[in-house]
Amino acid sequence: MKKILISAITMFMAVLMLDAQSQLRYNYRKNGYIYSGCERERVEGSTPVFVKLCRVMFPDGQPVYQLNMYFEEGTAWKMPKNAPLTVRTVDGRTVILKNSADGPNLVAPSGVMRGKDRVYLNCGEYYLEEADLKKIATGISSMDATKRWTSDGVIKVTYKANELGSVIASQYGKLKAAPRPSAELGNNMKSLQDQHGSRLAETLSMKINGQLSAQLVYLYYAESDNESIDLNLYLAGKTVPFGASVTVVTKNGSIINLQQEKELTAGRIICYPTQEQYRSMLKGVASIRIETSTSQTVIDFPDNAFSNTLSTLYNSLMTVAIL
Repeated sequence: MKKILISAITMFMAVLMLDAQSQLRYNYRKNGYIYSGCERERVEGSTPVFVKLCRVMFPDGQPVYQLNMYFEEGTAWKMPKNAPLTVRTVDGRTVILKNSADGPNLVAPSGVMRGKDRVYLNCGEYYLEEADLKKIATGISSMDATKRWTSDGVIKVTYKANELGSVIASQYGKLKAAPRPSAELGNNMKSLQDQHGSRLAETLSMKINGQLSAQLVYLYYAESDNESIDLNLYLAGKTVPFGASVTVVTKNGSIINLQQEKELTAGRIICYPTQEQYRSMLKGVASIRIETSTSQTVIDFPDNAFSNTLSTLYNSLMTVAIL
């Protein structure tokens, strides 16, 4: 069984090599360290949990992994520092991790509505070496998470079909396949504001060429536990009316249809791409076609300048994003 699971993981990681960057939430170099992280995923069980695996690559090339677990329950609680998470693998091994989180939970601190019930996403944050991550990735049969130092303060979940282990193995594969960026990200943030658990963050505006500039605005909505990223463009000397099309042509020829979302002053454009549309644009943009009040403006990017700028701004937001 162990050999079969390891082979399956190896094959899965090989497939992920084909398109690793597009499946990561972020991947950047800062101060010589490389930070990579996956999107969180929900795992069902007697206690549902959201899982997000991240990696920090040290300048000497050695990695350390961070496993974020958000336990969904009807009451809010703060997990004690060093509280253990005991993971039992399908081949009978035990891995014990310790919670490192010691600050307030920023994810939906007042809870979110699931139907008629309010639930809370209580956070545990665990650092682990790659050797232990490899053990977990072979498959998980159960876990015990200590949420308080009492006899009844343990969350016990059994997995019949490796639901948790398969998600962690998938995310581990994406991190292993991630390219290593060579350029430093730098500091590209303009502002950061928090209010009632929600967050608003803005990047600086960066020039792409003589015609176009770009800025990103991040919003986290605590009440719904959702987020969005606005794409702000500035097209010098042009007026783009409300509803006008902004068409992005990617390097592989696919079309992303956006539009001017507000009535704005000359030069300003605001679009609302989805997460998948951002991923497509990060892989390469060949050109953008913008409908103005008088004609269509076409801007080509033979040197991939738009995607490179977008990657810098997007990853900069990820340094302050809640999720």
